[in-house]
Amino acid sequence: MSEDCGVMKPAKILRIAFNMVKANKLRSWLTIIGVIIGIASVMAIVTTGEYFQEQVTKTLEELGGDTITIVASYPFNFEEADYSQVEAESDSGGESDSGGGGENESGDNSGDPVIYEEEKEPELTKKDVFTISRISGVQYVNVNVNHGATLEFGGKKTYVNVRGVDPRVWPDITKKKVGEGRMLQPGDRTSVVISGELANNEELGRKIRVNQMILLNGKSYRVIGILADEGGLLGGFGFDSSIYMPYEEVYSLPTNEEEGYSGEKERDVYDSIEVKLYKNADYEATLKEIEDRLRLSRRVDEKTQDFYVYSGKEEMENVGKVISGLTAFLAFIAGISLLVGSTGIANTMFTSVLEKTKEIGIMKAIGAQNKDIMLIFLCNAAMISLVGGIIGILLGTAAVQAILLLISIKMQTPFEFALSIKGTIIATLVSIIVGLIAGLVPAKNASELKPVDALRYE
Repeated sequence: MSEDCGVMKPAKILRIAFNMVKANKLRSWLTIIGVIIGIASVMAIVTTGEYFQEQVTKTLEELGGDTITIVASYPFNFEEADYSQVEAESDSGGESDSGGGGENESGDNSGDPVIYEEEKEPELTKKDVFTISRISGVQYVNVNVNHGATLEFGGKKTYVNVRGVDPRVWPDITKKKVGEGRMLQPGDRTSVVISGELANNEELGRKIRVNQMILLNGKSYRVIGILADEGGLLGGFGFDSSIYMPYEEVYSLPTNEEEGYSGEKERDVYDSIEVKLYKNADYEATLKEIEDRLRLSRRVDEKTQDFYVYSGKEEMENVGKVISGLTAFLAFIAGISLLVGSTGIANTMFTSVLEKTKEIGIMKAIGAQNKDIMLIFLCNAAMISLVGGIIGILLGTAAVQAILLLISIKMQTPFEFALSIKGTIIATLVSIIVGLIAGLVPAKNASELKPVDALRYE
């Protein structure tokens, strides 16, 4: 550091700062380790959070996250009932009983059991489909008719969920992809498409293949398609035992009272209606129009509404917000270790200033300016934090891949490499900024040393 400085060039400043790092390897590496831990923690948490958010969003989309679903259901009312009248009637009834039932004997029928008329459950019908189809923003309308059934194949049985769909629009509205065979088409009757998990169900003994016959509650159906297995980390959760067939066929599906699946489906009544909008449609406005049109058609208002409109898009946004918030919170907690690392850098820089005080005096005596001295120590701090940041990013990324690899092996799903570009950029910038801030005060102190005082320092 005692060489001629004059007006220092950037390359010379960097070289002197690098030599300062090399001169105190042990102290520099101890400081770097503190930065590595902080950056690796932040990197791992941000990358994992973004990956899981992507996987959850992907899973919700495969389940129809961008579709609107309408189901027939009365709203939950938690309004307080008028218990005073009930208690009064109960008290009067009790007094009558204690009095020997004189009123009942005189012919008063107040003690007779009250007969409640069973309220009919709301239903979705063709009228609702027609109402929704007339809305300009609606591209596809699919109906769902669900039923439970016993599947028999190769002499073995298992319980399955039968979903009746409209073959004219279901291939366009579903996110599911066919792996073998083909999707349902208009004109299909006793044909079904089954999930990939069901095709490989171990309970059946052998794999179900395309064009093979299966029995549903004793009735024969031909398998014309097998859906591809859902990819991604969350695709391995649960077991999909679904069978898809034209919804008209579900109405004629035989009942199986022996297994407890009794009750025929009422024709032209649907369990739910799925709606897909045009890409350029106003989502919120169309969603509100669907509710308004259905209220008008079904002659209900907000209080007496007998249907529910579920927006998968809102659910996806809510889940994304929760995961993002949790990731930010955990990253903040992990960032505390960066604060510890920054104090280590500051301590190292203060020590370096004390050790190099005499050399600082020599440099200033031969023409080095205050800003040159300050830049040398700032570059020294930035180098330490940058090296720690790069190693931390590599270790954090490696840790995430190791975790995802173990999860993929456990869940028997394909391994997917995950790297957060945003997390990498943030971690790099944070590591540099932490170093600069931590080294700012020591560098300023070094630059303000008077040459005479610095040369006298022992």
